Amino acid sequence: MNIQDLLLTINDFSRCGKKLDSVKAIVMHWTGNPMASAKANRDFFENRKNGKAGYGSAHYIVGIDGEIIRCIPDNEIAYHVGSSQIDPKSGKIYTDYARDIFGKYAIDYKTLSPNLCTIGIEMCPVDSAGHYKDVTLESASELVSSLLKNNRLKKENITTHYAIVGWKDCPRLWVNQPELFSDFIKSIK
Repeated sequence: MNIQDLLLTINDFSRCGKKLDSVKAIVMHWTGNPMASAKANRDFFENRKNGKAGYGSAHYIVGIDGEIIRCIPDNEIAYHVGSSQIDPKSGKIYTDYARDIFGKYAIDYKTLSPNLCTIGIEMCPVDSAGHYKDVTLESASELVSSLLKNNRLKKENITTHYAIVGWKDCPRLWVNQPELFSDFIKSIK
């Protein structure tokens, strides 16, 4: 597995430089912009430092051709799964699942968030439905396997942005076809 380090500049909007409290889960995302490269998505996060596009980032971006870019070191916070919107099912900021898994990190969204205890991975889709090339999924599977091992986690510790916030269709394909997320989990060694 080849990971290219293109770390974001430390700034208030995409890389705060603060350390994670722990790693409780790996959170899967989709970039939402079909056919854009991993580098273009990384640069989008970098440009957030200007404060005009809000907060957002991820630790890794897996590209259309399977390339992997690390934007933020594994031991630092990325802004990939925070929320201030209500989960439609629970009526709270985070889902019941998130509160069960992350405890205090999913209770008081004004001072804590699952960003403090998760690693985020963005994947680049080929269409607006969120389909991925096989090579993207293979690289993502290898990356997740390595992160699970390095953080002493199990497959049960792999989740999605949607599972945590309940309102965002991220990753869209796996929200609409959860069996494909299950297939991805099975692919991880």
